[in-house]
Amino acid sequence: MEHSANMEEIKLDAAAAQDNLPVIPLGVSDWGSLRAGNYLVVDKTAKLKKLVAFHSVFLSRPRRMGKSTLCSMLYELFAHGKESFKGKAIYELWSDKTYPVIRLSFNKIKGINSNDPCDFDQALKIALVKAFQNAGFPEVLCFDKGELLNGFLENFTTIAQEHQLVFLIDEWDAPLSNSLDNEDAFNVFKGVLEVFYSWLRGVPNLRFVFVTGIMRYRETSWFSGQDIQDISMVPYFADLLGYTKEDIKHFFKDYIPLAAQVKNVTEDELFEELTRYYNGFCFDYNASVKVYCPFAVNRFFSSLMLGEQPYMENYWMNSSNAPSALVSYLHGHTLEQDELTELCEQQFTLSCRQILEPSFFGTVKLKHLLVQAGYFSIKSIAKNSVNPSERIFNCGVTNKDVDKDFVPVLTEYLVNFDKKKQKELEQEGKAAQQYLLQDDIEHMCAMLNLSLDKVGYPILKNAEEVLYAFIFDQALRSDLIDTEREEINNLGRCDLVAITPEQVYVFELKRLPKPSSSENARRALLDKADQQMLSRGYGNGRMYQGKPITGIALVICDKYRQICAWRTIKKTEAGVERAEGFIPLLNIATQPQVPTTKGSKSRKSATKAKKGGAKTSKAGRKKRSKSKRQP
Repeated sequence: MEHSANMEEIKLDAAAAQDNLPVIPLGVSDWGSLRAGNYLVVDKTAKLKKLVAFHSVFLSRPRRMGKSTLCSMLYELFAHGKESFKGKAIYELWSDKTYPVIRLSFNKIKGINSNDPCDFDQALKIALVKAFQNAGFPEVLCFDKGELLNGFLENFTTIAQEHQLVFLIDEWDAPLSNSLDNEDAFNVFKGVLEVFYSWLRGVPNLRFVFVTGIMRYRETSWFSGQDIQDISMVPYFADLLGYTKEDIKHFFKDYIPLAAQVKNVTEDELFEELTRYYNGFCFDYNASVKVYCPFAVNRFFSSLMLGEQPYMENYWMNSSNAPSALVSYLHGHTLEQDELTELCEQQFTLSCRQILEPSFFGTVKLKHLLVQAGYFSIKSIAKNSVNPSERIFNCGVTNKDVDKDFVPVLTEYLVNFDKKKQKELEQEGKAAQQYLLQDDIEHMCAMLNLSLDKVGYPILKNAEEVLYAFIFDQALRSDLIDTEREEINNLGRCDLVAITPEQVYVFELKRLPKPSSSENARRALLDKADQQMLSRGYGNGRMYQGKPITGIALVICDKYRQICAWRTIKKTEAGVERAEGFIPLLNIATQPQVPTTKGSKSRKSATKAKKGGAKTSKAGRKKRSKSKRQP
């Protein structure tokens, strides 16, 4: 499909569309504002009828999935009725009366930034007074905030006995989830929340309680007992928050052709890209419903209204401060080797019971956090059962939006969140990228060894190839180099693939056991990796790209945790050509020079880098050769 429209024409089309199309909401979660501003709203309200049939409901979803908007809708329905929902599905279904609604959002309570119990205690009291005042109870302004929290809360019980109340509590766990690296702060928040939720469970005459958040913690008493209905994995509510493909096709039908035109792709190709970046969130014990992140989709299409080029960016991770809980956790925990391996492989299994089970501080498992916070999602059922709670799921990184920021957080963990080392890793990575773009594998290996030197000893001790592949992947990926780890074909999987503008590189890694360090041992592993790449057809799936494919065998010394040998395998007109070399142990006598550049896009900078790059020992240069021999 070819398009001839230029950007000026596109801007005119977008400007004309502004007068006729509803505005896509960005950062607008209040229902009254959405209706008054003629914003585009994907109608999920039909499901609210069944939602409010429960007495107390908990819904776990990651940030930026629409929890606050849902709370605002429920507030409007319970507080003012259905009149503002004309044209929406719930309008014909809603028959409930109005109630005083107490609405709290714990991520907006100021005291969560302090580990002083008085600060959070006082902030919660202020928030409660404001919420009850807004619900029509001005007498709460006279309540003594100097009372102990237990006694202060009892003042509101009197109101509840006389009026049937609705409670809407958004991001209930924010104080706790942001304190996973600080047990003292966690315990402060836990103590206050435990008092609050114990009181809430005993409030009489409630019409409805709706609580949203990410994690479940036993310490607060909210998740002990059977008082609350957890609908987080119920299939009927799987798409209550988030967009399905059908939602996007229907509600964004006027935006889709324009977006495809601007990007010069077909509509099917546009959806393929949207799916890779923003789909994949799954909240369903049948593993049957996948949804797109609504905020990310909104951000993508909204650029059209300004006549701008829409780009696939990691909107969710950037906008929601989504890495914060993960960083908080990693700061306070040391990962076991198997956990680290699973993260580098970006896949693991988790049972439904594990996903739904509340945790205590210190027992929060990283896999548990990753799935609940949205970094990883259910991909399929690994072990089925008639009882949903007994099912086991295959989980993986949710989508490319998540991957682009999740992986750097894991890289930061590998260098113990040392900012100086992170900057050095970035510089060494750019140098490694330049050398790969120049097809200079020897100097690329020297730069990768510098990167390995930044990783802590406990992490690389007995590390599997997958961890090394992860580190190399992060060093090499860039605007000019696309990477893919664990690429699978019908015969096996290679450790890493790197695609440059000129070539495809297929990597196979082998570890050299500590006692074996001779040249013969290294060459034997090069031969093994060489034969494996050829016999298992690594890279065959990339032949359609029409680029030369080069195999790269790397041998990693377990003793020194560095690349100690390399080999390339290429097809030429004369046959199969091989080159290989040994990399000397990194130390002050063999230290390579890291080129200083402004970026890998500059050919001039890359040339300078090659001239000033890593030095190879005489023995290493002597071993570098070209031949037509088979391993």
